[in-house]
Order: sequence, then C-alpha cells, then structure tokens
Amino acid sequence: MSARSYIVQLQPGVGQAILPDHRKMLPGIQYVVDAETFSKISLGARQNVIKVVTVNLDSTNTTAPASAGTAAVPAQASSGYNTQALASGSTWLNLLTTTSQSLSTFTIAGFAAQGYDAGGTAGTGTGIQFQNSTLSGNAANQSITGPDGSRYTLVYNGTASTISGGWCTVWLDENNRYISTASGVTYLVRADGLGTAYSTSTNTSLSGTGGLVTTIGTKQGGFAGVAVTAISGGYFGWVQIEGVHPSVAVASGTAAGSTVAVSGTSNIGYAAVPTNTTASVTSLGVVTGTAQANNVFGTTLTAAASGTGTGQYFAAVEIRSRRAKKPYNRFLNKN
Repeated sequence: MSARSYIVQLQPGVGQAILPDHRKMLPGIQYVVDAETFSKISLGARQNVIKVVTVNLDSTNTTAPASAGTAAVPAQASSGYNTQALASGSTWLNLLTTTSQSLSTFTIAGFAAQGYDAGGTAGTGTGIQFQNSTLSGNAANQSITGPDGSRYTLVYNGTASTISGGWCTVWLDENNRYISTASGVTYLVRADGLGTAYSTSTNTSLSGTGGLVTTIGTKQGGFAGVAVTAISGGYFGWVQIEGVHPSVAVASGTAAGSTVAVSGTSNIGYAAVPTNTTASVTSLGVVTGTAQANNVFGTTLTAAASGTGTGQYFAAVEIRSRRAKKPYNRFLNKN
C-alpha cells in the first residue's frame, strides 16, 4: 500500500519553509504534496518543520496487520520481475523471506537487473561469501532493490532472541552486519567543533571460530532496517531499508502521518513518535532532539491497528533512505 499524496502544513512556531518542488510554505495553509516530492523531504524537516494532516493512499481498503513473526508481503510481489526464477528455483519474494544459519542458502544469481550488489560473491550460482571467515555470523554488505524501488539488505541476528517480522532493528555491529533490537544497545550522537553531528563508534567482541573476534570502531545503535520476516537468533535474513513496509510494529495510538523513530526502550522493536524534538548540544558535545539523535527513519501511512493475538500494533510505514543525498542546486537561466 503506497501513498499517492500527502496534505501537509507547517508545525506551530515555524514561520516559513520551502518544499522540494520550490513552493513556499506559510503558516496556517495546507499544501498537497505528491508522494515523490514528499519522499525528498528530509527526516529532520519531517520531525521539526512540517506536519502531515492527511495521507491519501492508493486504496481505501487496508489489509489486516501481520501477526508478529509472519512475513510481510512487499509491493508488487506477484507479477513481473518478482516471479523471475533464480538458479535455486526461488523467486524474489522467496529470497526476501528466507532466513538461514548459512550464507550458502542465499543464492542471488540473476539479480543484476534488480539492483543486486554483486560484491563479495565468488561467481554465478554461488552463495554469498563471508567478509571475515573467523566470525560466526559475518554477513557481506549485500543489498537488492525491488521493482517498486524498495531496498533490502542482508543482516545477521547476533542476539539469542528472535526478531519478529515488522520489528525495527539497529546495528549491533554495522561493520559486520550484526543487528539487534534497540533495547540495551548504545546509541550516541555527538557534534564536532564545526557543529557537524556524527554517530559515535565503539568496539565489539563477537564470537568467532577461534574465540572472540574484536572489531575496532564499528557504528552501533543506528537504524538498520525493518525485518521482513522473523529472524531467529544466530540466523541471517533481510531487513528493509527504504520504501513502504506494509506492517511495522508501532506504539499503540500512533496516527497516520506520524514521523516515527526507533524506540530505544522497547525490547520488541517497535517504532514510536519521538518525545524530544528540540535540538540541543551538551557541554560534552552530546546531541539530543534531532532526527539523527532520535533515530527517526520514516512516516506512518496508516494508523496503528492491533495485530490479531499479538498484543502489538502495526502500521504501514514509508521508510526514507538515510543515505546522504546529493544537494540540488537551482540556477537561474540567463540565456
């Protein structure tokens, strides 16, 4: 379920803003923004500048939220390139919902046309290879892009607990692609002398074939993606990092159009609206209140709905890529 358009307005206290399509926003006026334009609005602006009044979806009929642990169905999963057979006989959707204790299960031959990053493989028809064979669960940085533009990346659940489908995940060790839920994982954003914010690094000790393997300077705690299906502890699987995820675990009462972030207190990986949105920097350089510090990652397209028998709530969420975008420079035509 994707959005056709959004109706937005400025948040209280904001005097003016410029939309990505160059329209000037003024207080008290609502603006209709198409989905492509809205996708270009930064996470910081979504949190502090604009307010989503209404989300206009492709269809008024909504599907029931997925139960915890079940697989989400990405957009356009039943036709076109998604039915393309791989060397292993799997389809694109089957691949995304596959989890395994072995990387050799993930054969991705035939995906060159779908945005597959072939780095780290040993050849056609082979499984994904380890970056560091001494680690028990090191996953290469492999990603694929679906026909609707959604992006997914391969990860390893480095915890002892299952991460259910629709749960938000964070990096336990970004260098080695280990994920976990946010509860108990350190996440700290600081500002340098020029005021540029950055996520702090840490050292990790992970189980390996010859004992503990220490990684120096990995990122930890930042948003890694939303699980496509349940990933058991010690298993590899896929998380979605961009595009519309149809069933993300959210806090009860979350409204459509809410800007959501990874909850740092929940051990069930739900997304929640940040409580502190006032940016500040302490004397030690610790940044709070910004979209980056809050781990903001997307916007809800539907209101929270109870998942049958799960005790959790789910909503469709548009996940905005956290990749740095090339600035758009507008020049006057003087010819």
